[in-house]
Amino acid sequence: MSRTIAIIGATGNQGGSVAAHYLSLNAQATSTGSTPPYHIRGLTRNPTSPAAQDLVSKGVEIVRADLDDLTTLTPALAGANLIFSITNYWEPFFRPDSRARAAEQGISPRRYAYDVEYQQGKNIADAAAATVSSLDPNGFIASTTSHAGKCSDGKFKELYHLDAKADVFPDYVNEKHPELAKKMSCLQTGTFMHSYLIAPASYLRRLKDGSFETCFTTHPDTVVPHLDPVADVGAMVHAVSQLPAGKSYMAAGSLSTWTEWMEIWGRLTGSKARYRQVSEDDMVAHSGEEALGKELADMFSYFSWPGLDGESEKGVERTILYPDDIRKLGVDVSMTTLEDYIKATDWSAVLAKEPVE
Repeated sequence: MSRTIAIIGATGNQGGSVAAHYLSLNAQATSTGSTPPYHIRGLTRNPTSPAAQDLVSKGVEIVRADLDDLTTLTPALAGANLIFSITNYWEPFFRPDSRARAAEQGISPRRYAYDVEYQQGKNIADAAAATVSSLDPNGFIASTTSHAGKCSDGKFKELYHLDAKADVFPDYVNEKHPELAKKMSCLQTGTFMHSYLIAPASYLRRLKDGSFETCFTTHPDTVVPHLDPVADVGAMVHAVSQLPAGKSYMAAGSLSTWTEWMEIWGRLTGSKARYRQVSEDDMVAHSGEEALGKELADMFSYFSWPGLDGESEKGVERTILYPDDIRKLGVDVSMTTLEDYIKATDWSAVLAKEPVE
């Protein structure tokens, strides 16, 4: 009998990766004459979108669900054996109507986006708890982050796109839904390899001499986990689902400093490239907007200490499990390395950038 996997945000990067991975598992079973092991249910706000309809054509059941509306989430998750959960801070952060509401409330766009994401996370947790009896022993896998405020001993009090996730997964779940917590695993994600598209003013700046530089507040010697979310989140979810619940994992295909990142990129693209650590004020200036610049500057500073996983240099044994740790537990998980990602990516638009002043 097939197992039902419910994927929140099935048309997005991470949710789409999960859908693609489980579709591939079904295809493998079909090719050998076996019954597909998974019934894949994708949740999305817009079932008629081209991305949603493409999933339908591949055999995914698409169900409308709005993360702001618990009454749509609860029936959409009902009966699921495995749930993949994800929330998105940046969607409300950038929306013009959200900016207007933040101004009306007298709060920053950063704080407003936190409030939206936090409530959406609570809605997901409440809906998942309503079907906890149908879930597998490790049947609730939440894409989340370390808690910046707690892990930095209060140094980073406004790193909202991290804390909005961690305040729910695991904190709210542990407090309000202990039975769901027993079936939950937390999946943290490395910095996205495609983030050069999101912050082009800080990544891969073309200089007047034709060379390139990337400029963050992270210390040059800090090792950072890097992830191709489109290719690899699905593989991580499947691997984690085969392990006992109650652990936290870091999805990462490579561990490298930004200095090494730029060395690899330069070598593979035939470009002169370097990494340069800059101040918070510089990052804000590069971003062109104070709210975005400060959120990003805080994040890249957090990478230096205590680290994206929240455990670097704390003097305690690491508890976050990485892909190598998963493999040592006997579960295979294939991840995309930074070098493979750079080789497979078309960099022509980046290489043709106008030089910065």
